[in-house]
Amino acid sequence: MFSDIFKQLLQNNNVTAYQMSKDTGISESLISNWKSGRQLPKYDSLNTLADYFGVSGDFLLGRTNDSEKNIEGESAFKSPEITQQTQKTIIIPFYRIPASAGTGSWLSDETPVEYTNVPKTEKTSAADFMLEVRGDSMQPKFSDGDRVLVKSSESIYEGEIGVFILNNESYIKKMGRNELISLNPAYNPIKLTEYDDIRCAGKVLGTLDLQ
Repeated sequence: MFSDIFKQLLQNNNVTAYQMSKDTGISESLISNWKSGRQLPKYDSLNTLADYFGVSGDFLLGRTNDSEKNIEGESAFKSPEITQQTQKTIIIPFYRIPASAGTGSWLSDETPVEYTNVPKTEKTSAADFMLEVRGDSMQPKFSDGDRVLVKSSESIYEGEIGVFILNNESYIKKMGRNELISLNPAYNPIKLTEYDDIRCAGKVLGTLDLQ
């Protein structure tokens, strides 16, 4: 589906692989793989394509036929010269299995993920992925069902809030000294021992604001 849409956009805009490579810095071999369907673009490349052609990420992914969704009434098919227009949305990976703000939930590299259009802001532009909060242990800052923006990082400072994988369970917690801390006083800190398998998946930047 993506390859057909991509080829149609190239044709409608009279853009060759060489011209697009020159305009965007994307290699011609990668563009060829996209056209043939041998490879799908990663989310940062999807954002580049959406900006280049002036269409929404949903249109590129075949989720809607409305190519003008985020262009505020302007034509969706723009010439390559109009590539500096401010992007209205950005595509972020959204992991469907939530991280827990309670007792823990599973998260791994095999966790189902979908690419989601969100408003482009300084915060969303800095995020690498998005998760849904499960539970109430991080109230009042984060509530059950909130979508949080996360910047990938192998470590965070003490006192910062991050996403942690502890013994194959994922948590959104504040980093403490040898413990993971809940903001809700009804929950005791999770003490860490030398036998625990723990890694930091990223720093929580805040909730997704759709207002």
